[in-house]
Amino acid sequence: MRLTATTTTFVATIIAALSLTSSVHAEEFWSEKDVPIVPQTFKITNLLRTLDLSKPIIREITSAAIQNTHADQDQTDYYFPVDQAYSDNLAFISAENRKTKEALEVTKDEQFYDAQFQYYKIKLATPLPPGEKVQITVRTSLTNVIRAFPTHVGQAEKQKFVFFGNPFALTAYPATKQKTTVITPNSVLEVHEHPEEVDLVIKNNQVILGPYNDVNSLEHGIFEVQYELTGAIPHIRRLRREIEVSQWGNNLAVEEHYNFVNRGAELKGQFSRIDYQRNPMGIREGNGALGFQTKIPKLARDIYYRDEIGNISTSAIAHQPDHIQLMLKPRFPLFGGWNTTWYIGYNTPLDGYLRKIAGTDKHILKVPAISPMPDTTYEDVEIRVVLPEGAKNVKAVLPYEVDEIEYSTTKTYMDSAGRSTVTILASNLIEDHAQDLLIEYEFSQTSYLTKPLAAATMLMAIYATSIVFSRLDFKIGGSTLKK
Repeated sequence: MRLTATTTTFVATIIAALSLTSSVHAEEFWSEKDVPIVPQTFKITNLLRTLDLSKPIIREITSAAIQNTHADQDQTDYYFPVDQAYSDNLAFISAENRKTKEALEVTKDEQFYDAQFQYYKIKLATPLPPGEKVQITVRTSLTNVIRAFPTHVGQAEKQKFVFFGNPFALTAYPATKQKTTVITPNSVLEVHEHPEEVDLVIKNNQVILGPYNDVNSLEHGIFEVQYELTGAIPHIRRLRREIEVSQWGNNLAVEEHYNFVNRGAELKGQFSRIDYQRNPMGIREGNGALGFQTKIPKLARDIYYRDEIGNISTSAIAHQPDHIQLMLKPRFPLFGGWNTTWYIGYNTPLDGYLRKIAGTDKHILKVPAISPMPDTTYEDVEIRVVLPEGAKNVKAVLPYEVDEIEYSTTKTYMDSAGRSTVTILASNLIEDHAQDLLIEYEFSQTSYLTKPLAAATMLMAIYATSIVFSRLDFKIGGSTLKK
């Protein structure tokens, strides 16, 4: 079933799709057949792919039954290709054994480089003997791949989005059978596909592509889905997270600075508060951001929130069994293209995050990388961890790759040599990256005396200076004789 108007209209749509992904050239996209450069040691006997478009972040789940086709050698490395056009949009990738749910190691492969495809190497839990099969599941998350269509909507108007994708699951190995299911948040509005002989079925909010038999490796086509998506498209353009460790005071101080923008369809015309108060339900069905929620530690205290451009929001906290829910509500909805900035902070006991290795001076700080907000993408993230003065041999251990890790020294009040500081720079993060990062460092018992000694030295210097000045005579001229 196809809901196309004319072939000419669809070709124009394809050209528009290619223009949205500037890194893909039309002649490359429509090449007759791409040849994988990875070793052809597997065959996919069955593959099921699910594309979830119900949220701003596109989730893809690929479950495949793979078979070792090598004549006499066990295999441990399975390669998963990602189109280079979407390599910058790939925020997260993970893999697991479908049967045992055991997580599998996934790394970006540097050996097999292709101008069109980025390969990720998945290491199987155990070597797969020749002729044997195993089932694996690969999960990927893509950001910034849907486009508002039209680009501007009214204040209470529902926004529509368009998604372009490959009707075939992109694999580095031939597949005996495969099928793709596309899930949208509501009924599908319109679907186009190429080649036109692609098997396509629409059922309510699902588009079923396939099943296809005997699919070549790196097989590709293109399809377009148009659908409605209610709510804002939350995006943090910049997050600066500052964490300060005080072992003397057993305190962990956290401050987070946010630069937020709604990436939904932009508002057509002017905002009307009268219409907003008259029809609040219409706003909820539109694309305005009505508020934000984030989690902070259960034992957090001295919680504060500030708007950087003035008091334009209200805030509240709700104590949950395992965390504190911080809720922020602006005085007006933030429509598509609108942005705002704010920062929050709190203190929490350090002993819940710091562990000392018995018999050594080694300490391990374990803190979450970000405080996630649902369905939110983070463009640029800076995490700055300031350790206590005297910390040395500092090392950061992260559960995923980041852009850069910097080691420096920060000087604050009453510091002598300064404090060791770790700065982590990352980009294109989502809530899946809200994992713990580890900071390892050495901090001896004598280092606890650094701050008291610095304070005592300063006080002694002040007292000595005051004693010296009190004994000096600053009068001009001699003393006056009494008659």
